[in-house]
Amino acid sequence: MLAEAPAQELELPLHSNQDMPSTSGDEEGRAKSIAEECTASRLRLIVVDIVASVAFWYALCFVNIPEWAGWTFLTCLVFTMTAWRVYRAYGALDGPNEDVPYTCGYVRQGPREMFLVATIHISPRAPRDVEEVIEKTRPDIAMIELDEDRLNRMRDEPSQEAPLEPMPEDLQPITISGRGSETTTFRAQRASWNGEWAGEVLRGSVVYDEGNAHGLKALDAAVAEGNLVLVERGSSNGEFAPFAWKAFLAHQAGAEAVLVINSFSGPLPMNRLGGDESLKGSLQVFRRTWSCGFPPVPVMLLTREDGERLRTMCLENRGRDAPAAELQVMPDSFPRRTLRKRLCHGCALIFSGIGILYSIIQCFSVEVGGEFLMAEIAAHQRGIPCACIDVDLDRFWARLGAALVPTPCNIFQSLWAWLAFPRVVFRFFFPPQGNIDVLGSMFLHGASFPCRTWIAFVLAGFCASRVTNLILELFGMAGEQAAERSGAVTVHSKEDRDLVQAYIMLLIEMYMLPQIYSAVADSRDEAMYQKMLAKRRSSNVNRCVVVVGAGHANGIIQRARERGL
Repeated sequence: MLAEAPAQELELPLHSNQDMPSTSGDEEGRAKSIAEECTASRLRLIVVDIVASVAFWYALCFVNIPEWAGWTFLTCLVFTMTAWRVYRAYGALDGPNEDVPYTCGYVRQGPREMFLVATIHISPRAPRDVEEVIEKTRPDIAMIELDEDRLNRMRDEPSQEAPLEPMPEDLQPITISGRGSETTTFRAQRASWNGEWAGEVLRGSVVYDEGNAHGLKALDAAVAEGNLVLVERGSSNGEFAPFAWKAFLAHQAGAEAVLVINSFSGPLPMNRLGGDESLKGSLQVFRRTWSCGFPPVPVMLLTREDGERLRTMCLENRGRDAPAAELQVMPDSFPRRTLRKRLCHGCALIFSGIGILYSIIQCFSVEVGGEFLMAEIAAHQRGIPCACIDVDLDRFWARLGAALVPTPCNIFQSLWAWLAFPRVVFRFFFPPQGNIDVLGSMFLHGASFPCRTWIAFVLAGFCASRVTNLILELFGMAGEQAAERSGAVTVHSKEDRDLVQAYIMLLIEMYMLPQIYSAVADSRDEAMYQKMLAKRRSSNVNRCVVVVGAGHANGIIQRARERGL
């Protein structure tokens, strides 16, 4: 919440294209008037922030408030906050015709509508709210706060009640032709790294070796070179057999691509091949190949039926009569990460405390992100698309790293955020009409936590905070020693040294907290809003349901109101 004001509320109000006046003819004056009004509004907000900030910090730091007065103020604050929320919940407010949960926000502009569900990712209530909103509002599209990579890995969670089928347009078409048979087009699931060859045309004979059915032995280069190798999925005896390892073996023999026969009947998986591979599995492939990059050839997974049909064609027609395959590798927006990046991201997750937080929570078998899987399942049942609108981990860590660098611009933004802090706190305690009540939503979600979730949450928060505190203490210790050796400070005792370290840690926290919020929340709000607009326009729909964490809810709603849907 610390940097919400400068990032979201201190901007010039923007307008959607349909509301923005033309700058030709008589409307030029109106456009100029709107710009002047926006500038004046921003200046008034700056003055309010300065006055409120001076009064707030003076009262907090310099006014000696009696204990009875503090308790009286706290009691009145809680009473007025409760009364305001009761009025918001039951008062005559403009809202949707549907009876949606309290955690759902609503924006309407002309025929376009957005229902935004604010969630907590470990809350048992969140999936129920999402299912209820989609059932009652009957949207044209659902959007979730995930990227394709994270959704791909979450689909393997046991909460997935029924397997989903991928859309035909998401599958790779492969044209197969053979002597005495008609040309056939198969559709295959793609590997996560196939996008590296986007646009390239691959063609050659399809070859199958009965003695190396799973493709786990060295292939005959005389047969495989320049062709597409057909292998079975997995292994016959539980041997290490990931898709990436088969791709490396096929590449060593000069193959153009690998076609894999699925090991069971039914629809192809929703997941990209290899996208959910564990870090341990990737390290095992690295130990065998000494490569940290992507596998060197594309891999496609065929259905069991298509694969068996193609294998029969290969066995009946060998040599020059072997079936021929041709395909143009489809472009893919699926986030691709090499082993190098995965290791870097893993270290960042651990040292930031995020990885420790979620690891401990999952050790207690607490479902994380169940609302996103519920949104996908509910959308699939209604026959509507479910789109991912969040940034991928590469962009997330890049933005966070750039935000933490103490440049003059970043330092000014942090100071500006603390200037707006009193207003942000007030709006958090008393959310305006039309905004989602984040504090109230947190209470509702927290009330649905079972005892196990509370224990996991408290323990995970404690351990994660200990790690981040240790890192801050290291920075404070290093800063104190540098200041002492340079003569900037004079230390006479251990108490003085501890005091200097405490002040350095406080300065670091005051700088970092707004920057972390800006990178983790505000910049993602902007990215998700832009992706939401792009998905809505490309799908040509009017009514959408957006599922995001409570910390992103009002940032997206504000942008939707100011800039349009």
